[in-house]
Amino acid sequence: MNEIEKLKKEMIKIGRLIFQSGLTDSHGGNISVRYNDYILIKKSGKMLGTLTEEDIVVTTVEENPELDKTASIELKVHRNIYKKLPEVKAVVHAHSPYTVAVSLTTNEIIPLDSEVKFLLGTVPVLSAKQVISSNEVAEKLPELLKKCKIAVVKSHGPFSTGKTLEEAYKYLSAVENSCKIISIVKGMER
Repeated sequence: MNEIEKLKKEMIKIGRLIFQSGLTDSHGGNISVRYNDYILIKKSGKMLGTLTEEDIVVTTVEENPELDKTASIELKVHRNIYKKLPEVKAVVHAHSPYTVAVSLTTNEIIPLDSEVKFLLGTVPVLSAKQVISSNEVAEKLPELLKKCKIAVVKSHGPFSTGKTLEEAYKYLSAVENSCKIISIVKGMER
């Protein structure tokens, strides 16, 4: 098995975990990895929880109209993260319900739990005029990801990074758990 086949299998595994963990809806979210000058990314419209190897596009870090045409509509965001942060090897994006809900009420997520506070500190929230497949998000998000391994696009969801897909998944899951805690505490204060 070559390296690209291994990466595709890892994408399938992590995509399934993201969906099974309740971190995104049936067709929401996307996942990618960087391998040398290539990006492997979920095809547009495919379900993250049931990916197959055929549902993954191999394109290049530089724009490639022929290879890009079936890729996730968030390719421009993933691509710019890889260009601006060469140490990043994996990006996951989801529509995590508690994280999205908390993002609607704040410009940064301040964890109440010691685990995420220690792991990540304050998580930035990006406000943009257009949030889906947005040039503005593609331009601004890498700057936030220099400060924290995960950032949330207000009303749209988190983009998490790592040296591996598992690392990016860990931050995605941790922030969602932290946002559940924030929501529970706010509910108890009423």
